[in-house]
Amino acid sequence: MNRRDLLVTAFAAGGLGYSPLEALADSYSPRTVTITVGFAAGGAGDLATRVIADHVRLTHKIPVGRDFRPGAGGTLAADQLARAKPDGTTLSLYSASPIIVAPHLQKVPYDPLKDFTYIGSYVAIAIPFFVRSDSRLQGWDNVLEYARANPSGLRWATAAPRGVAHIATEAAFAREGVRTTFVPFSGGAEAITALLGGHIHAVVSSDYGPHLDSGSVRLLIETGPDSIPGLPDVPTFKSRGYPISIPASYGLIGPAGLPNSVIEWWQNSIRELSQTEVYQTFLRTIRGTATLQDPATFTRTVHDGYRAVGVQLAAMGLKT
Repeated sequence: MNRRDLLVTAFAAGGLGYSPLEALADSYSPRTVTITVGFAAGGAGDLATRVIADHVRLTHKIPVGRDFRPGAGGTLAADQLARAKPDGTTLSLYSASPIIVAPHLQKVPYDPLKDFTYIGSYVAIAIPFFVRSDSRLQGWDNVLEYARANPSGLRWATAAPRGVAHIATEAAFAREGVRTTFVPFSGGAEAITALLGGHIHAVVSSDYGPHLDSGSVRLLIETGPDSIPGLPDVPTFKSRGYPISIPASYGLIGPAGLPNSVIEWWQNSIRELSQTEVYQTFLRTIRGTATLQDPATFTRTVHDGYRAVGVQLAAMGLKT
């Protein structure tokens, strides 16, 4: 059973009591909502969008569509959101790459500190570096040994070129003094297909769960600062002292100026979702950790992360 089927089965089994948020219905009752997604369909970002979209559709009877705009490290979706009307009909899935990293590396038509409303995050995720289970690269030190012995011979990919995992991994390789070859793909699913087909050596992506469960991949290191739930023996970039190790999460954001009634409505919807068995199934499927941040905390987390990454990239000579 794939990840989509797991969530569909959980929804069908019940556990979604009707809660219409009557107090806010008069001020915010959209006929439809679109959530833009900066990654290709079929990956962890798709699943994170689907779980909240399906909850709102089934619980509040509001159709929520998903608009996939992969490419450019998620910045296409972020640009679309920044230009949207702040009426609650267009939101976007939050991920760190287009908000925290990309504006430091390229010219983007939006300002992460001014052009978005940070509604709330609802899951923390791991973005590990992994190989095929039959790879001769048994551990992270083996990866570095191979890269030193074969300059530019190690071929690897991520779900989002120039995203947070890409830059963090490049920074790790630079710290170790090795040269590798990055192979761009439009999404994690495509990259993993190339990995399983033997076309590349490794992938850095949050889309590892089903493949780990099936025994087809082996995790070597986590690019973020925290250990992966249930896998304490997998080292982290932070534990190795690498310059960039950023916690990753998914959440919802809107354009700047989103009314408080809209923010509160979606916050309540996220809170409702978090109390369902569907949410627990989602966490198990995505191998995520619950992180229910309110707008103020979420905004502070994003802004602090943006500034910290800017300092790190400038120190590495990578900031534009």
